[in-house]
Amino acid sequence: MKNKYSHLTDKDRIFLRIMLEKHYSKNKIAQILKVNRSTIYRELKRNSFKHWKTNNDIYWSDTAHQNYLERRKRKRKLDKDKNLKDYVHDKLKSGWSPWQIEGRLKSENEGQCVISHETIYRYIYSDYGIRNIFFQKLRNPRVPKEMLITNRPDAINKREEFGHWECDLMMFKQGIKSNLITLRERKSRFIIAIKNLNKTASGTALTLISTVKNIKKHIKSITFDQGSEFNKYQWIKDCIDTDIYFCKPASPYQKGAVENGNGVIRAELPREYDVAKLKQKHIADIISEINNRPLKCLGYQTPQETFLKWVEKY
Repeated sequence: MKNKYSHLTDKDRIFLRIMLEKHYSKNKIAQILKVNRSTIYRELKRNSFKHWKTNNDIYWSDTAHQNYLERRKRKRKLDKDKNLKDYVHDKLKSGWSPWQIEGRLKSENEGQCVISHETIYRYIYSDYGIRNIFFQKLRNPRVPKEMLITNRPDAINKREEFGHWECDLMMFKQGIKSNLITLRERKSRFIIAIKNLNKTASGTALTLISTVKNIKKHIKSITFDQGSEFNKYQWIKDCIDTDIYFCKPASPYQKGAVENGNGVIRAELPREYDVAKLKQKHIADIISEINNRPLKCLGYQTPQETFLKWVEKY
């Protein structure tokens, strides 16, 4: 399947900037972001500028996204057509997907596209108020069957190999967007916890990738649940070069290693805690203390000791 000609999101632009700094080729960036390479070239042509001193091309993701939003304000189709806007709102509230809305309108207008599903998605994600109304109505993409936990090899399930992780999002009191991304290596029981500013799939993927990039050679697989925050799993797969598995729907208990680890963390950071006020260093100190507690299942070695022992072997 060819990559799509599509618009980049704000998180895409942040990711683009990071990859440019790491000297990724434009073709590789397009592959990771799942867009046509012309989208990347067009983005850089529109939003790069020459440094006054070095004359090198500079790309700032914040400026690029602000320019994009200004262009979208002038072009947003649904804001210009109240009847169409009311129709789309009504169908979304009735459980129709953007694809179904596009197809139905096309069938009623002699095959002419009245509004595309991409335009509807952009409209929904363009404003927090609109997003809060309709986000829960959108269906999450289906996980490929080969990525289901039922296909996870026995060597992982039985903890026979080092380097297989489980990942989760720990949420805190209502109204606080910040959360913790938690990872636990199955064999050593070693835990990592990362402060995450929101629950968006793009933001979660970027935070995870940027944090574990230095140990990616020790990450052979990651198992997630099917929460929408992990919808950008392909980014993670491509950037970390790891296998990905998912629990069955509504079955987070299938990743019991990280769930048990979360229970230990909850003793230190209960749900009512305002995690937004915590610095990453304080979180790291708490996790370090947990990782340095001896465990019976490890022969009373600590997860830290066990993890480092396996790291030295690779």
